[in-house]
Amino acid sequence: MKESLSDDITLCKEYKKKLYTIGEVARMIGVEQSVLRFWEEKFCQINPIKRRGRRLYDQNNIELIKKVKYLLYDSGYTVKGVQRKLKTLNDGENMIYEKQVLLTLLRDMIKLRDSLLKKI
Repeated sequence: MKESLSDDITLCKEYKKKLYTIGEVARMIGVEQSVLRFWEEKFCQINPIKRRGRRLYDQNNIELIKKVKYLLYDSGYTVKGVQRKLKTLNDGENMIYEKQVLLTLLRDMIKLRDSLLKKI
């Protein structure tokens, strides 16, 4: 099935945010397109949408790319060092999410307990 321009417009509406091509992101960040493709291979967290052979980056990807550029170019990290740093950041984000889920469950259990105590 051939994808049309209307499919791309629908995709942009679904995301409710601007999507940028690899060329736009390269200019925005100040690196070559080949650098972005290389980083995409090395850092699994950089995950643009691929449509009809084009890469489309959302704001989350762009922020991550800025972070990678800063760590590599300004902070002197190696590719391996950045990979470890991003994994650590992801682990921390997962921990925060898990804590939020547990807190929600705890609140629900307290409400249930209070409800049962009222019935006694």
